[in-house]
Amino acid sequence: MPHPEIQNDSPFACEALFLADEEGYPLLVPVIKGTYRLDISDTIILAEEQLAVKIAGESYGDAGHSSYRYEPETAFVKLSTDVVLIGHAYPPYRGAVEFGVRLCVGALQKIVTVVGDRKWVQSFGTTKMTRPEPVDRVPLIYERAFGGWDRSDPDSSKHSFEPRNPVGVGFRTKRGRFDDSTLVPNLEDPHHRLERYGDTPPPAGFGFISPNWQPRAAFVGTYDDAWTRDRSPLLPKDFDRKFFTAASPGLVTEGFLQGGELVTVENASRRGRLRFELPERASPVCEVRRRGHNRQRLAMHLDTVIINTDEDLLLLIWRGCLAARNGPHDIVSIQIHSEDVGVPVTAG
Repeated sequence: MPHPEIQNDSPFACEALFLADEEGYPLLVPVIKGTYRLDISDTIILAEEQLAVKIAGESYGDAGHSSYRYEPETAFVKLSTDVVLIGHAYPPYRGAVEFGVRLCVGALQKIVTVVGDRKWVQSFGTTKMTRPEPVDRVPLIYERAFGGWDRSDPDSSKHSFEPRNPVGVGFRTKRGRFDDSTLVPNLEDPHHRLERYGDTPPPAGFGFISPNWQPRAAFVGTYDDAWTRDRSPLLPKDFDRKFFTAASPGLVTEGFLQGGELVTVENASRRGRLRFELPERASPVCEVRRRGHNRQRLAMHLDTVIINTDEDLLLLIWRGCLAARNGPHDIVSIQIHSEDVGVPVTAG
């Protein structure tokens, strides 16, 4: 049987993914990705170049040893909208040693405190931080937040890491040895500041949480002897779809964003404060015809919003889902179009 015909009449990029759910049931998962440009007048404009759906994702460094810049966009479902900010922190005035980066999208608001470079020193038996240096700019990545590994013990079996952010800096166990090369994080949760050597505050950031970090890893389920005997290769019975929630704590919506929400970004752009609205009527239409069935219109949810202030881009990802008992052979055609891609909008 031929593979389905895919007709994309929208201006957006798309991928028709054939995946399986927890029980191994085949699914058609259309993923549609819209790229908008953030204009200097706080206007969003449909970009001429539409970025492709990232099947493999993209890391800041070596895969598995650095944080995600873009997560793989291949989840078979998401339960809500992930909001992510990619960029750098810029001080509001020259010489600033500490300030906040603020992101608001609709009802969501998150602030991360940015602090200049510091280091740990010991004096008269006391370990303390030096005063922060003035901030030039700081990348908003989890490598600059609290976390990382403690390898201070000569016995490698006693090495340990911060499960919420293994790629960060500053983590030391209570039995860890003092090391004056231990970096102090530049990004902090304003409500849980790092005060003493050995503190373990929550990592602070605006980026994607990797699937092997907490809290995501807690939702993947139990892979034990019972799973090997009774369940493999399916996902565990206690797998939770919250596993696919990939945004930083505080940047996950209740339900899905609908478009039209006001976005404010402070101290994360060379242009200063950004203020714009998400496109209000840009949601694409996806119609699918299964063999032996009439054409069916899928519900497409806006489940990922990425604001990239380094490249002045706004990325919107919509996802749908349809049971397809025989995989691609069940699907005759997939047609995608947009009734309104979202005309340029200027925030008042």
